[in-house]
Amino acid sequence: MKLYQVIVLFFLNLVGVITINAQTSHGEKFLDSASNTIDSNHFIAQQYLDSIPKPLSESIKGHIACYYELKVLINSKNEEDAKQYQNSILTLKYAELENNYDLAGWASLELFYSAYIRKKDSSAYHFLDKAHDYYTLADNRQGLAEVTQMEALDELNKGNFINSNNILLDNLEHYKSFKDDGYYQLYGLFLITSNYLELDNLTEAHVYFNNLKNLKADTSITPALYNSHLATLYGDFAEFHFNDKAMDSTLFYLNKSKRVKDAMTDEDKRNYFNLYADYFDYEKNYQSKNNYIDSLRFLEDNVLRKTMDASLLIGDVLLQSENELNVEKRKKELTKTWAISLSAVLLIGLGFYLIKNKKTKQIIRNFKKNKDEFAYLKDNHEKLKAKVKGIEGYLSEIKIEIKNIAAISELKEQQNRVKELYKKIQLNSSTLFSSGEDHLNLINDLNVDFFNQLSTKHPKLNSSEKIICYYLFMDFTNKEISSFTNSSVRAVESKRYRISSKLNLKQKNMKLSDYLKESFS
Repeated sequence: MKLYQVIVLFFLNLVGVITINAQTSHGEKFLDSASNTIDSNHFIAQQYLDSIPKPLSESIKGHIACYYELKVLINSKNEEDAKQYQNSILTLKYAELENNYDLAGWASLELFYSAYIRKKDSSAYHFLDKAHDYYTLADNRQGLAEVTQMEALDELNKGNFINSNNILLDNLEHYKSFKDDGYYQLYGLFLITSNYLELDNLTEAHVYFNNLKNLKADTSITPALYNSHLATLYGDFAEFHFNDKAMDSTLFYLNKSKRVKDAMTDEDKRNYFNLYADYFDYEKNYQSKNNYIDSLRFLEDNVLRKTMDASLLIGDVLLQSENELNVEKRKKELTKTWAISLSAVLLIGLGFYLIKNKKTKQIIRNFKKNKDEFAYLKDNHEKLKAKVKGIEGYLSEIKIEIKNIAAISELKEQQNRVKELYKKIQLNSSTLFSSGEDHLNLINDLNVDFFNQLSTKHPKLNSSEKIICYYLFMDFTNKEISSFTNSSVRAVESKRYRISSKLNLKQKNMKLSDYLKESFS
């Protein structure tokens, strides 16, 4: 190789180093711009993130956890639960690698909330413990305050409303002390109000709800965040008054909910449509009731579609990342070859080779470290594609079976067929229940008359209690009911006791199952 060729190769490699440094600078600028615009316009923030050069390990080295944190926030605004969970995992992974304890604590809480609320997974408590540990390492008082709020949320969901309020009221002044972030006070008041509604203490519920509404002027709370909590509580107040048959108050809070409908989560919308349908059913306005039932069906179809699309997209993104790593590896190997050639002629070429070689070895080590992980994700992606293709057919089969069962006039035969159907669903279709459908949506199609009669005769029963009644009516045992509802036998027995109390069966000295069969045969 001639001397002038060696010099040209050297300068080409030097330009490559400068380009990488320029990418790093631009990458961090795009990351900062995304962070500054995410509250005002998350669509623009997404465009900034998409503009960051790949690979991320070069363009925003040391800040990859922050990149995935912003992705999580955007997913949350778009209600993309599957993407939000996946990006939370990546945030935690890179925060641990970068020793960013604040962000590791934040990601752990996100994963706790996702696993606890959306998936009902016992692994949620593992993430809550990690959040506490990381926030302790970071000496993050606000993060530790949010951990206490999650503990209160856990007590609320377990039905321990007094215990939940004890945690919150003991810490309420602490939440208020964070003047730069009113979210902690907002969420604390939100949970306290919810607890008092569950305890049938409307007076105290209004006291803390009014305190929450006074936070509207707090500039540290975004309007979207404020309205989302307001929407949930409006729905809770409407349901409270509906259960008391206070229809004017019910309609009042439903109209309030309508004003903040844009801030509702999918769960809030689901409750909103259901409550409006129940209200118009009570008013015997069946046309309006059917309109809201149609809206509910459209919502569920949209949720299912978003979940499937997000799952497929996540797999495609992960495969794309694997391809980018392979390309990067080939580029580094070529650079290494050039550096070796230069080192044979010039001492400066040798020095350049050593620098590039060190960087190349780091890329290779990272690639080898993640090779097994990407292989797993690729295999999982292919399985997911096949699984999604089969879901639609599987749902069609289930719906046909439901129609066949509903047409059976013999009660005993229908009971046996129902039990077999649920065993089939439980063993072969866990995907069905994770896609947004629940037991009531399935079994409602089996015996529409039963649920209509039960709702009319006993309107104070909630959805889960109606499900228990249906199972008992169909001769299910407590053990079978606990299996199908993913709860303990003790929990089923407790619900049966509460239902009997609501129906005043103790005074009549009647068993709940006997009463249901006699009243709704």
